[in-house]
Amino acid sequence: MRKNIVLGIFGLLVAFGLVLGAGANFRDYNADRSVHWAIVSDDNELIDLTPVQPYAYINNGGVLVVDISPENPNYPGYGKGLSPNSEYNFDEVFKVSNDLWEEGMAIVVRITSDNTDIQFYGADMDIHYTATGQVVYASDMAKNDVCFVVNSGGAVRVGMDFTVGNDAPGTTNNAVMHIKAYRLGTEPAELVGKCGQPVSP
Repeated sequence: MRKNIVLGIFGLLVAFGLVLGAGANFRDYNADRSVHWAIVSDDNELIDLTPVQPYAYINNGGVLVVDISPENPNYPGYGKGLSPNSEYNFDEVFKVSNDLWEEGMAIVVRITSDNTDIQFYGADMDIHYTATGQVVYASDMAKNDVCFVVNSGGAVRVGMDFTVGNDAPGTTNNAVMHIKAYRLGTEPAELVGKCGQPVSP
């Protein structure tokens, strides 16, 4: 009898571990009910954007869309979106690659959100806050105006933090991300030295 109880408890712990460890690099979660968020970026032909999460996809118009709702074509079949009065963090939602520029050319990328409830960070410690140059590597440090350097042939994975207010269930919120790339050395003055650019000797 004692062996069965121990095995039963062990089985519950394994099942709990599998549920907590399942998918999507999901950081933390507090929830009440579901709300839908869709974020759409304007595209730039010299920025290679690749979805990493099932919540992100490239639509028929070639635009990166982050949609955490049942309307997402990659919808896994459970959940109805984000819950009111909650915060969600995903370490890797999409990546920005530098494969479209000339070989050997590094680029500086800036990402902004027109909604302060949608912010960005880089768990790989390679994304910076544009105002100060501070590395934003955790969800509690996320900012809605970030930048980073992508070397030739490299990629940077972008995490996102979603803060949902007291919206009624069924509310749909939309926001726009702006993603711009500059050849290293041609970035705007306010970004110089703040995005992880190499320091000159």
